[in-house]
Amino acid sequence: MKKIVATIIVSAFLYPLTAQYVGQALRFSQTFPSQTARSLSMGGAFVSLGGDLSDAYLNPAGLGVYRKSELTLTPGFGYVKSTADYLNEKGEDYRYHFIFGNAGYVSAYNSKKDNGLVGVAFSLAYNRLNDFNNNIFIEGHNMNNSLADFFMDNAEGNHPDNLNAFRERLAFDTYVIDTTPGLSYYGYETPVFLPVDQRKTIETSGGSGEWSIGFGMNFSHVFYFGMGLGINQLRYKESLVHSEYDYQSLNDFNNFRFTETLDLRGVGYTLKLGFIARPVSFLRVGGALHIPTYYNIEEEYYANMTSLFDNGDSYSASPTYTDGSLIEIGAFEYKLVTPLKAMGGVSFQIGKTGLVAADIEYVDYSNIRYRNKDSYDDMSDFNRDIQEAYKAVLNIKAGGEMRFGPLSVRAGGGYYPSPYATGELNENADYIEISGGVGYRDRNFFIDMGLSTILHDEKYSLYYNNITDLQLNRYRFLTTFGFRF
Repeated sequence: MKKIVATIIVSAFLYPLTAQYVGQALRFSQTFPSQTARSLSMGGAFVSLGGDLSDAYLNPAGLGVYRKSELTLTPGFGYVKSTADYLNEKGEDYRYHFIFGNAGYVSAYNSKKDNGLVGVAFSLAYNRLNDFNNNIFIEGHNMNNSLADFFMDNAEGNHPDNLNAFRERLAFDTYVIDTTPGLSYYGYETPVFLPVDQRKTIETSGGSGEWSIGFGMNFSHVFYFGMGLGINQLRYKESLVHSEYDYQSLNDFNNFRFTETLDLRGVGYTLKLGFIARPVSFLRVGGALHIPTYYNIEEEYYANMTSLFDNGDSYSASPTYTDGSLIEIGAFEYKLVTPLKAMGGVSFQIGKTGLVAADIEYVDYSNIRYRNKDSYDDMSDFNRDIQEAYKAVLNIKAGGEMRFGPLSVRAGGGYYPSPYATGELNENADYIEISGGVGYRDRNFFIDMGLSTILHDEKYSLYYNNITDLQLNRYRFLTTFGFRF
């Protein structure tokens, strides 16, 4: 059954399905890790520093800096606020959610020598890479077109039995579109008159994280090398509801509601290696390479539609096969390969009072690829669109720390250029992160608190050229509890 339904989904709608999968490829490849509170408060610029469990994800060479074993736990919460500007009307929404940023253990061994291999550390850690929790509310008074027009154009010339079961057929079965009598071909019309009041809600949840198994080696306190295996978990849920209303009673049509739900989960695997060099006591230089993550993804998609007319008629439709039997769910399985990441960093120790660090991260998002799990699933169109839509970027992160005895004050931030190619709708959709935090450390215990704000503006297309300007501000607050022994 899965193969039959997957074929229906792939062959039935190229757009907006293609747009959905192109956007989804970026969503699961672009990361804004939460990790430890110390790392978060310094903008994540830890490629050259070491001695923090965020290194299990960023640069496993940093594990070699450990001289004591360590256990950490990082709970927190997030808040995201969205503002949508559509047809000169504003819609606002927000969401709170729990964040499990980090948990892990490092076992450190020291030879008590000063030359050669002087230390080895092994780690098992979990780091949160992304949070997808968000609520968006869009509304506007559309004088130009309706989603019904979009369905009608896609249906034109096709027999009702050949319409996309998850979209145009639903509109037909609820009389949001209908065949036009007297034509020599299958033409369609709609009872939805203009202008029409539109609303759309987008609710997303889930996230991605990585379980890392890594080790780091310390050579003479001058050179550190590490390797790690990452097992990535991915979960994403999405509910989209598009509603349209005729408040002016232009005709018998009253309202319709089109709902789409997506439930996706995946498991991926990656390898990473890195180094840190300490040529002089106050300087560290580091680099890390993350090979592409290979995800196996299972996806379930469903849609339904309801309509209401002023005469009291109401209709509800769910996807069906051509024989009229109900499609329980649209199931699809495929592989996603995220792009390689190359990172470099430099840090300066300011005596015993503080440090500053800066990282760069190279990612070519045009190298994201979908792979066929079955030979009949042709995903080459998606990959061509990905190559055209995205580009390579250099992400920049920086942070610093000042120490006042056992207390520390930290600040940092990052700039993430838009991954969209020139000429794309979101070519200017950059991300800016501002972060800060405090910490307390004694011999065997430490507690860190970090706060991060990510500011981002983008454009969202409902259908046709109906564009919404979105302002998305994401806030994260984390607290790390750590024990050394």
